[in-house]
Formats: sequence, C-alpha cells, structure tokens
Amino acid sequence: MPMNPFTQGCWPTCTENNSTSDAGTVPQPSLLGALPFSSPFLSSLEAQTSFTSFRFTSFNPTILNSTFLRQSDLRPYFRVWTDHRPAKEGFTMVNDEDKKPVIIVEWAPEDGGGPIVEVRDVVSKRRTGDWLVLSDDKSYRTMRALDKTFIWTPQGENLCLYAPGLGTPELFARVSRTEDSVYLDLTAGAVRIGLLPVCVAATLLLQCGRKID
Repeated sequence: MPMNPFTQGCWPTCTENNSTSDAGTVPQPSLLGALPFSSPFLSSLEAQTSFTSFRFTSFNPTILNSTFLRQSDLRPYFRVWTDHRPAKEGFTMVNDEDKKPVIIVEWAPEDGGGPIVEVRDVVSKRRTGDWLVLSDDKSYRTMRALDKTFIWTPQGENLCLYAPGLGTPELFARVSRTEDSVYLDLTAGAVRIGLLPVCVAATLLLQCGRKID
C-alpha cells in the first residue's frame, strides 16, 4: 500500500507513544512536484540500483532505543538510545563503536521550540523541521547536507532519497520497514560521499513517530 510518512514523521505502522501521526489517512501524492519524472520512471530507477543494506533492529521498545547494523555481516555500526527524563522528552543519541556520539536529537529544547538535531562534522545544530523541510503539499521533504540538496519522497512502500537535477535524478538511499526492523539501503555513491550518518539521522527522525516540524 502506498504510504506518505511525512505528516508527523513516521509510517502509519509506527507505534511510538508520543506519535500523533495521521499519515495513514493521507493519500499517495503526486511526485511531479518533487521530481521532474513520473512515479513509474522512479520505480524503474530504483529497481536498477544496487544497494548496501543496513538495519535498525532490537527495538526497546521502538527505534529510539535500537541497534543499527550492516545486514551482510550483522556488524553493529551504531547504538541508539534515548534518555527519557521525568516530565521531559529528553535526548536521543546515536553512538559509534567507540561509544562517541555521532547524532544527537534534543526533543524538548529549553527555548520551547521544536526538536534540534546535530550530525557530527556534517550537520550543525538546527531545528529538525528546518533540516527536513516539509513541502507545502506534504508530499516530500528537502534535506541539505554535504553542500547538496536532496529530496525524501515516498515510492510505493519505500521512502527514497534522490538528488534532483535537470537530468536523471540520482538515487542515494531507500528506507523500508517490517514489523520489527527498519531497513536503510545505501548506494555506493551515498557511502562514498559520506551520507551514512546523515541518512541514519533522517531515517530515525522520519520513523520515530514523534512530531519533527
């Protein structure tokens, strides 16, 4: 079933307690406003692309406390944990193998604004809604990283990351989910330019079930 994960930051199957998502009630929008090609063309492009697969797993109880590993050898890359403070939503941190933070999300900043995200050495501190900018028709999100503009857009049952342009759009990543895991597939080009932590952060925000705008 086609899905639009953008209304509140998750697919309809997310079960995070803090979610107020009504994404399941939003019909699949046209992608023509996001990319200069039709949905069948993008599906064909996705089918012809090779990926390296990663997975969020071991949810406790959600993706906000989980393990991120490479699917081919089950090697853990990151640990995701969330500090649930009394009367506050706290922080989510993604730590590398050396237990150093790579991604930090502050859910309830002291200034009362929206959540703040930071990706080490790539994305400076900013509002999640200012980083993953929702289009006016809620059909896609734009994302700036590594001096490039990317677009997250639903593609069938997946969520795909493209870099649009005048020519053929370049596909960089694909997100899908099962009952107990979220899969992140990256192209060789995405790995080469260092998109892994960026896509981990974006996937976490779009799959956590919390409001990010």
